[in-house]
Amino acid sequence: MGDLNARHPWWQGLLAQTLRTSQASYVIANWLEDNNFHLQNQPGIPTHHPRNGGQPSTIDLCLSRGSITQSILTLSIDHETTSDHSALIISLCLPSTIARTLPRRYWRKADWGKFDDRIKSAGMDLSHLQGTNDTLRAITNITKLIQQAIDEAVPLKRSRQMEAPWWNHSLTLARQSAKRADRRAHLQPSDANREDSQYKRHKWSIMVRNAKTAYRIHQLKASSTRTVWKTIRHHNTLHKPIPPLDEQSDFLGKCDALRTALFPETDTEHWTPLPPNLLTSRKDLHHQRRDVTANETQLAILHLKYGTSAGPDSITYDTLQCFNDAAPHLLPHLFTACLRYAAHPPEWKIANCIVIPKSGKKSYSDPKSYRPISLLSCFGKLLESIVAKRLSQTAQMCRATHPSQMGALPENSAIDALLLAITPIASSISRKKTSNQNPTRPAVLALDIKGAFNQVHPLTLLEVMR
Repeated sequence: MGDLNARHPWWQGLLAQTLRTSQASYVIANWLEDNNFHLQNQPGIPTHHPRNGGQPSTIDLCLSRGSITQSILTLSIDHETTSDHSALIISLCLPSTIARTLPRRYWRKADWGKFDDRIKSAGMDLSHLQGTNDTLRAITNITKLIQQAIDEAVPLKRSRQMEAPWWNHSLTLARQSAKRADRRAHLQPSDANREDSQYKRHKWSIMVRNAKTAYRIHQLKASSTRTVWKTIRHHNTLHKPIPPLDEQSDFLGKCDALRTALFPETDTEHWTPLPPNLLTSRKDLHHQRRDVTANETQLAILHLKYGTSAGPDSITYDTLQCFNDAAPHLLPHLFTACLRYAAHPPEWKIANCIVIPKSGKKSYSDPKSYRPISLLSCFGKLLESIVAKRLSQTAQMCRATHPSQMGALPENSAIDALLLAITPIASSISRKKTSNQNPTRPAVLALDIKGAFNQVHPLTLLEVMR
């Protein structure tokens, strides 16, 4: 589809008798015919109405080639626009390649009392789980129970057409007035109608600009010191479609390109064994395989990052907290069985992956110009947080961590890391210059391992843990 700006009898139809055709249009028409293009416009229907009183013409065309031609259902022309070009509206019948999105819920109107009653009425008992299959079956049953309770307690959001927050009724009236003036200028070309159309269109553009400005000023005045940067970032966000990646333009092709570049496969068959002197100390940690307690589960739930998006099962951290309040004995028994029988269901390994473009890239046709965010099941991440805390405590007990390590250790933060780096630098800079020698100046060497988590070999990690 496009504005070819060329007049030819192929698409002008009867209008070609009153309009002058151009020599370039024959070159375009011959090239389109040689490459098996099909014209979808109805010849003779004008798509351009000059505001200077000129003769209407057909220069906005829709052409197709190949299998897509069979998928075109209808093509209509909308003359009621604020431009001198009519809008071409095409309907296609294409196979769906995007998974069906789950309905959005109105969590602010959730009836958590009804949720608790549904959980308690189930009367589940997980204190006698035996084996991996029994544990996996219990996880499936609890997931279904939580989802059923959500269906009863949390209402669905009504689907409505999204509208710009700065739009108002005055803009609607101004746009309708501009369209009526344009229609009059098209049907009754005259100097007065053309001037009236240009004036109303210009007035509508100014009203839109002023409405956007007033809305942004109101948002900034109503924002606090915590939300001002979020407000600015919201207005500066541009939602652009992802361009073709590795010459793949369809949805599934882009997914394959991103999956190959961002999640490379690990060779699990060939791996290098550990050096003989890598582990200097060993310690028996079998006594650390204790049951998960209710207090341990409650502490893990309190330290979760609330407000994050849910995974494929649509169970949020808030839902897990309400579930644990309604039945505090279920999660400890379930997590204990998961650790005892090494049960980790496949649904906890499936994630909704969202790619975000990295800033400052020259080209976004490279899959590595995007950053993936994987939304795993919050149910599985709760168990992972309990295991991670146990691993951190065990590593400190075995002295397996470096004294300067900041990540994954309690009571350490980004401020501690900055102080650890700035203190020796400031001490060296503040040292006075003596007559005998100049003080050494600090230097910082920063290293970044590309794809560190993706490069960790699972067999090597298991060997270190053993």
